[in-house]
Amino acid sequence: MERATFGAIIALKETGEFMGQGLVDVIQPKNRDGTFGICLLPKFWNNGYGTEATKFIMDHSFKWFGLNRLSLGVFANNARAITVYEKLGFIIEGRKRQAVWMDNRWEDSLTMGILRDEWESNTEREG
Repeated sequence: MERATFGAIIALKETGEFMGQGLVDVIQPKNRDGTFGICLLPKFWNNGYGTEATKFIMDHSFKWFGLNRLSLGVFANNARAITVYEKLGFIIEGRKRQAVWMDNRWEDSLTMGILRDEWESNTEREG
């Protein structure tokens, strides 16, 4: 296998309404490092849906893809997302200063990651 991508449509359980999407892209499977991304429609923010979907995709990635790490990028001004990622065990691994021009100002971008053994420790504490 040269490359793998897992994508998930995020839908409201009660109605099936489309809420957003998430994905994990494994560019070089030998490294067992997946890159995670998620987006939700704004009307679904601040209700725990992003946390639930991120946890589902993380669990799937480590259990079924056999990843050793999961990585992501997030803008430094996205405090809600950073809080969710940290709550789920991601650690800030790097900062690219003034990486993007957004809303008439420069914003930093952060790289975050979680390793398999960190995910396992978090999963054991929850269970």
